[in-house]
Amino acid sequence: MAESLTKEKQNKGRIPPDGEKPLYCASYGQTWENYRRMNEELYRQKVRQLAASLFAILTVVGTALMVAEKLRLFGWISYGVALLFLVAIPLVWRHSLRTQFQSAHIESDNEWKYAFYKNAFTLNSKNSTTVRNYADLYRIVEGAEYIYLLLEKNHALPVPRDQGERDKLLLRQRKQQDKNKIAPVLFWFSVLSGILTAFFGMTAGRLPNQWLLQTWAFVLCVAMPAVWMLTTVLTGISWNWYYIPSVRKKGGRIVLRVLSVLLCAALILSLGLVDFLLLLFRYPVKQNENGTYTEHVDDSYSPFAYYLYQPEGPFFLRYLRPMTDAKDTDPNLSESEWYQRLRSDSRKETEADAAGSADGGTSENPASDNNSDAQHSANADSEAEKIRNGALKIFDAYFASKGATFRENYTAKGNAYFILQESDAAITYLQYDRDSQNGRCGLYVLWKASKTAEGSWSPIDAQMQNTYAYEYRTGVLAESGKTGWSDTGSEEYQKLTGER
Repeated sequence: MAESLTKEKQNKGRIPPDGEKPLYCASYGQTWENYRRMNEELYRQKVRQLAASLFAILTVVGTALMVAEKLRLFGWISYGVALLFLVAIPLVWRHSLRTQFQSAHIESDNEWKYAFYKNAFTLNSKNSTTVRNYADLYRIVEGAEYIYLLLEKNHALPVPRDQGERDKLLLRQRKQQDKNKIAPVLFWFSVLSGILTAFFGMTAGRLPNQWLLQTWAFVLCVAMPAVWMLTTVLTGISWNWYYIPSVRKKGGRIVLRVLSVLLCAALILSLGLVDFLLLLFRYPVKQNENGTYTEHVDDSYSPFAYYLYQPEGPFFLRYLRPMTDAKDTDPNLSESEWYQRLRSDSRKETEADAAGSADGGTSENPASDNNSDAQHSANADSEAEKIRNGALKIFDAYFASKGATFRENYTAKGNAYFILQESDAAITYLQYDRDSQNGRCGLYVLWKASKTAEGSWSPIDAQMQNTYAYEYRTGVLAESGKTGWSDTGSEEYQKLTGER
């Protein structure tokens, strides 16, 4: 862009029309202020759009990196570089203009004399002479105070406007380029798209498992794809109205137009799908009187209809536990206590049903048979409750603070396991294994299994991540650090279980 300084050597292939008087004359003083104004009028918007486009692209890269926890540092670096480009590129461009103006020694050649003829013009200065036919110009650009004759893409000659016949002569050469009125709007939409993309990465991209975004943060995340769609539309219009027409070959213009339409359509459909999925998996969330939040999951596949959350910073809602109903909003009741209360209520109902049917039966001693069945059911429930309580204690001590969830499930044989984390790629779960050798503890194994492309997984392929001991009488816990059956557990684990 700084090549717009006039360094044109004398053109021996052209001479002014012999004996013809110029139709118009003009003079121009090449000063730093004029040179700066010319470049800003011609190229400033392009530089700003370049900075905004790089900013938006780098925020997309940063957001993609933020999703992967191990690459999150590089995501922050990408955001920093994006912001640096947005601010630094215009400043560096301005500084380079000043440096190149000074190095060209323009003050020694600051008076330019134009002579305009019917089909050509001449420019005379102290150091050079330029003769050019209007038909050979690359472009004519109409500015507020000057008309710019572009010898090449980045080589401009400014002609002061007279708002009269001379301006008409130059502008009717059919070389003028329409001012890109979309460019300022596209610049701000590009910047806004980048900002919302970075916000999406810093919030939704870092959202812990089972947590939710606060409503205002979720709205901004949903707005991000919509703003990108508008930016894509403006970019497509700008290409087709202002850039593609400059391609000289008709076939090239047709190919570029078709490709631009297809690319914009594909991006818009992809962004629309992202917005649809964001809205699809967001259930209604309302604030309760005590400051907590209730999520109403209207889904037949969900084990509970309501879940309780608590604000965690300005962006997140931290998962607390399921809810019995919409009024169950006590934030001080932990998930393990809630499950214990739920099992206790369920056991009482089972005992009440057993007592109510004690007088019935079909055997010779129906009351005895029913009492035996009830006793067997109570013993099974008691054993299951003991295993479940141990799993809940381990969950509260080692996983709840990490954003894990607690979901009970059963194998085909009816053995319980407790899902702590699950994604499309893997599942992590806790499972009771056996009692310790001293009979005082329940031993639990933490497993992690990878999922297939179809989402299925097998416990046979699961890898041991750790083992834990839960002492039944005291509730004391110990982590072994074992990742294999032959490994030696921690000293604390050995002491609690009596196993060496």
